[in-house]
Amino acid sequence: MAANETGLLAVETAYYDEHAEQLLLTYPNRFLLISGDEVIGDFERHSEAVAEGVRRYGRGPFLVRRTGDKTLELIAPALTLGLLQGRR
Repeated sequence: MAANETGLLAVETAYYDEHAEQLLLTYPNRFLLISGDEVIGDFERHSEAVAEGVRRYGRGPFLVRRTGDKTLELIAPALTLGLLQGRR
């Protein structure tokens, strides 16, 4: 990780970026659940990876990224899983 990278998911993002090619070969077209500098699991669906991240880490940070995807998608697991609802 570069010295100037700080903030939420900096370690996870740096890990993914540094290992992107190998991750794509090992886990083609899969959604990876990453915590720290470790792949916790690979999943067919985004929702499965998020559900496992919430089960393991609750509100703690974790990264879900599809192999080969160059964009960072910011999600809120509580919204994805329907745990939060907007007020009217």
